Amino acid sequence: TFSGLRNDLSNYWEFGVNFTHQFNPNVSLLLQGSYAETDTRNFNHDADILRGTIGGRLHPASYRLFGWRPFAGAGYSHADIELKSYGSKGEDMLYGEGGLQKMIAPRFLAEAGVRGRIEVEDEYFDAQVFAGIHYVFGREYPASPVSRRPLDFSKMAVAPADSDGDGVPDNRDKCPDTPQGALVDDNGCAKELTREIKETLYVEFEHDKTEVRQSFYPELENLATVLKQYPTSRILLEGHTDSTGPSTYNQKLSKSRADAVMKVLIDHFGINADRIRTTGMGESQPIATNETDAGRAQNRRVEAIVSGEHTEIMKRAE
Repeated sequence: TFSGLRNDLSNYWEFGVNFTHQFNPNVSLLLQGSYAETDTRNFNHDADILRGTIGGRLHPASYRLFGWRPFAGAGYSHADIELKSYGSKGEDMLYGEGGLQKMIAPRFLAEAGVRGRIEVEDEYFDAQVFAGIHYVFGREYPASPVSRRPLDFSKMAVAPADSDGDGVPDNRDKCPDTPQGALVDDNGCAKELTREIKETLYVEFEHDKTEVRQSFYPELENLATVLKQYPTSRILLEGHTDSTGPSTYNQKLSKSRADAVMKVLIDHFGINADRIRTTGMGESQPIATNETDAGRAQNRRVEAIVSGEHTEIMKRAE
C-alpha cells in the first residue's frame, strides 16, 4: 500500500529556502519551502517530496552558549509525497524544534538544530537534523568615519555653567543661589506660593470665672505650634460671656477671659505678646441659647483666631 511504501522511505537530504521575520529580539516567524528525492529501502521505488512549513521561534534575550544563541520553535508542515507508479499523498504534520544560531559575518547567520515531527492522521513520528545559512536583510550598521583626524577640543561647544543646578545658565541667572529643587522662572528665580492661614479655637469657662482650665491646654499648645510654624501670623483673642449679670460687668469679664488665655500662650508656650491682640465682646455674640445651662456654658468662651499669609518656594515635579 502507499502508506507501507511511505514508511519504507530511505533517509534523505532535503534542501529548502527559509524566510524568517524577526518581530523583536525574542520572537520570529519562519516560512520554509523544501524539496527532496529518495527511494524505498526494499522495493526500489523512487519518491519525490515537496514540503511547506510555517512556525514560530523564541530566542532568549541575552543567553549565549559558546557564542551561539539558542532558540526553540514549533509549527505546522504539509508535504506532498509522490511515489512513482503509486500516485501522491499529502501529509499534515506538527513539529517542535530546538537549535543554535550565530552571526558569522555582518549579514550572514548560521544555524543548526534538530526537529521532531508527528503526522496528524497516521500518528507516526519522524526526526530531522538541519543546518543552514541565512542572509540578513534590513539590519543597519554604522558608517565608517570619513576622517580619522584627531578631535580639536578647542573648537567644541561647551555647555554654559549652571552653578545652582536650576536649569538656567549663570550668564542669565538673576537669582544664583536658588534652593535645590525649587521651581524657577526664566530668570532663574524661585517661584513662590502665598496662601492664607486660618485657625480657630474655642476655650470655655465656668460661670463668672476667668481661669483657663487645664483640659484646654493641649489645644492651646497645638495653636502655639501653628503660630511658631508661621512666624508672620497673628492671633486675635475674643472674650465672650453668657447673659447672666449686667452687660457692663460682662464686658469687663469677657476681656479678662481673653487676657487670661493670652497669659497662658505667653507664659506656658512662649508666644511673643506683640503677636497677640485681645478684645471683650461681652454677651453680644452668643453661639447658643442663654435659656439653658448647656447653652450658657457654650457662650462663656474665648475664641482664638489665627490669621496671616505664608509664602513658600514651589518645588519642581520629580
